[in-house]
Parts: sequence; structure tokens; C-alpha cells
Amino acid sequence: MTHKLRHLTVFIVAAIMGISCKKGTAQHGSPLPNIILIVTDDQGYADLSAYDHASSGCHTPNMNRIAEQGVLFTQAYATAPVCSPSRVAMLTGKYQGRWDSLMYWTPGLPQEAPTLAELLKAKGYVTAKFGKSDWGRNFHDSTVREFPLHHGYDYFLGFSAHAHDFFLLDEETEKKTPDPYGWSESLGRLYRNTTKESFKGQYTTNLFTDEAISFIEQHQDAPFFIDLSYNAVHHLIHEVPPEYLAKWGVREIPKYDPSAGTYADYYWKYTQVNDISDEEMRRYYLANLNCLDDNIGRLLDVLEKNDLYDNTLIIFASDNGGEPLSGANNQPLSGSKYTMFEGGIRVPFMLSWPKQLPLGQTYHHRISTLDIVPTALEAAGVIPNKSEPFDGESLLGPVIHDKPKPTASPLFFKFNNQFAVIDEKWKLVFAENYNPADRPITSQIKLNEWSGQVALFNISADPGEQENLIDQYPEVAKRLKKRYTEWLHDMAIANKHYPSMQ
Repeated sequence: MTHKLRHLTVFIVAAIMGISCKKGTAQHGSPLPNIILIVTDDQGYADLSAYDHASSGCHTPNMNRIAEQGVLFTQAYATAPVCSPSRVAMLTGKYQGRWDSLMYWTPGLPQEAPTLAELLKAKGYVTAKFGKSDWGRNFHDSTVREFPLHHGYDYFLGFSAHAHDFFLLDEETEKKTPDPYGWSESLGRLYRNTTKESFKGQYTTNLFTDEAISFIEQHQDAPFFIDLSYNAVHHLIHEVPPEYLAKWGVREIPKYDPSAGTYADYYWKYTQVNDISDEEMRRYYLANLNCLDDNIGRLLDVLEKNDLYDNTLIIFASDNGGEPLSGANNQPLSGSKYTMFEGGIRVPFMLSWPKQLPLGQTYHHRISTLDIVPTALEAAGVIPNKSEPFDGESLLGPVIHDKPKPTASPLFFKFNNQFAVIDEKWKLVFAENYNPADRPITSQIKLNEWSGQVALFNISADPGEQENLIDQYPEVAKRLKKRYTEWLHDMAIANKHYPSMQ
């Protein structure tokens, strides 16, 4: 897509959504806020020390600064228990099932669904993405809709894949590797816009933060939108700079050597509890998290140094629940990434905008990552076209008044044959347990008993999903199943409105 065509796309999006393209001020006349979306990868629900339920050993003082200067959410849900579909919904404000009839790993991004970057760009924001770009399909291709420069970003530094090596970012290693462009096990050069570039000797978490800081310092006249999508704390979790390994008392594992075989084999070897013990895996995870937290601190320091913090909306979320093979912790929830139990879909979430939002507040009402787009658009003074509604709602008013969202509509989930519907205190779920090594990430009491059958939980009283109430409240289960069936019907109808995905 040419530079001229990208600008034409922005104006088309603005026309569709009914967006004012006047730069620099929102409709009320005050300066537009900068917006930073920080997405962490597979962070456990208990692995944010701002929470009262934080896991042992977890210490995230810099992430906590976002909560201290803003709002901490205890009931935030991703739309899927894995990365790709979750991130699609997060950046479109729409259920991925509207165009992905499979509702599984590979939703992709339709031309007809504007992203947050496109909508903000049409308002006059300068936009950038740093890190992981993962829509589930069309990886390693800079010409497709899924590539960041073709859905609203002015600038991109990162990778187009599901996962990437933290250290091996150079062309030499890439050329020597039999399989450098895998789906979950990529390595080699990163994209700077549409050009591949080597970053030998660098580390992704540090590099993505450096680039975001540079972007902030170059665009202080703003408004800017930064999508900072780290690949931490995803596998390979043992890949951490030496100073963090020393701090957490774990050994340095040799980096992948192309002469030893495929990268896929190396990747698989170190995601299992064999060469790395369970106890070691947890410490590698905490070391990786420690490095990530320090980098987020560097970013916040730059905002404060340049007097940008108060008028910057920071949105922080994990893309899904913690991974059972990386040493993450989701307690007191049951389950993990890959499952529809709470540990797979309830995620760490924070908002900060000191100029407008409360400071140090904990928000206990249920929200969804579908709410990110409407929240950011309201902050930017964007009024979307009502004929193209989002599936989420803005959180600004509810947070300010500490009340539930106005509609409090149910949340729906589908991932292959697993499903869930959450309505008020009730959750109807068909889930499959994924915990191959009996990891401490998962509350095992009764979990296997509920796996593979429809269960009903009162998640207000029982967030750990330990008491199946389906026999006591069959009418509730019937009502929720009916709502879920109706939602599936709505999604099937919506599929017809996305011809670019057919």
C-alpha cells in the first residue's frame, strides 16, 4: 500500500465513522490526551503486585505506578484465552467472531473493521506500534491488511508473528537457521516499517521501550498514540539479560545455535518442564517480569520528565491469562491460557489519566478489553457512527462515578469447542483443562472434574470456580445457554458484513 493510499484510507475511515479530523483539540477545546496502550503477553492474573491477591515473589513497582496514578481493575476480561483473537478484539472494539466463523486461533483483520490506530489517525493523532503484531494469519508479510502500516500506524518497529526470540535479532542467525519464520518460534531481523533490520546484541523488551521513548521525545507536540505490545512475558521465558538472571539466582541457558538443528526443536525443548525445573521456571518468569517492569518504569519516567504524564491516557492489559508452561501464576483463579476457566480470560488491567480519572482507585465491576477502543475514542473526542456500534463501551464515566457500565450486557466467549457466557454473578462454561505438568498456576481442586462438561458458577462468590451449581440452578443455566445461542446467531449474521474475510 502506498503512502498516498494509506492517507486515503484514513479519510475513508473518518467518513465511515463520522469522525472530526480537526487536529490538536477535542470537541470541548482542551488539548487532546496522548494515548499509550501497553499490552503484556501471557501475564498471570496474580503477577501484578498492585493486586491484593498478588503471587509470592511478584514485585512490579513500576506497573503499580499506573494503578497508583489511576485505576486498578479486578474483573477485566479478554475475549479469548490466546493471543491472536484477543488482540483483534482489543484493537477493533468488536468480537472477533463477527468475521471469524471458526472463532479459533486465526481471526485475521478485515478491511471493513477499522482499528483504534485508524480511528485516532483520522482524528489527527500520529501513531506508532512497537513489538508484537499478531492477528493470527498472514505473518511475515508487509503487504497485507494485518501488517501495522496498513491498519493505521504511521510507524512500526517489531515483528509480525505469534512469538519471537528475545535475543536473536540479526540477519546472520536468521540466514543460518533452517526455520526462522515459524508461527510460534520466529527469530532474526525485525521490521522497521516495511524493511527488515538487524539488531544484533539487543534484547526485545529493552529495544521496544527505547523506540517508544524515542518516539515520545520526537512527538511531544502530539497528540500521539503508541501501541506498545511486548513479547514479555511469553516464552521463551528463560531469555533474560544476565543481570536479571543473577538477581533471581537462575543459570544462563545457551542461546539457540543453528548448527544444532531447528529453532522449533530448541523452542519446544525449553518450554517444557524437563531441562528447566518447575521451580526454576517460576524464577525465570519473575526475572523476565522484573525486566519488563523496569522498562515500563523507564517509559513512565520519560512521560513525567517531559510533563506529559497528566494528560496521557495509559491503558494496560495482558492479552490473556498466564501460560501454564512459562511459570506464570493465575491464583486465586482456576485454569490458564488456552482455557475458558477464569484463569484463561480474566486479566490484569489498569487505566491512568491523572487529568481526568481518579487516582489510586480499585474498580470491581466487570469490564472487557472490548472497552479499550470506545474508552480511547471518548478521551480523544471521537464520536463514532452509531450505525457501526462497538461491542464494548467507554469506561471513563463508569470509572469516574465508580459504577457499572450502563448496559452491563453479558460477555460471550468461544474458542473452538470451548465457550462461556458471563451475566452478572453467573458464568456458564464449557472448558477443557490445560495443565499438562500439574503446574501451581492452576487451582487443581475439582478443576479436572469440571473439565469437558457444562458447568455453572457464581463467580462473584466463587471466582476460583470450585462449586458447580448447574444442578441447583438449572433455569439459570438454561437462560444463559439461550443467550449464548442467540449471540452465535448474531455473529453468524455479522459474518456476512465482512466480505474481505470470505
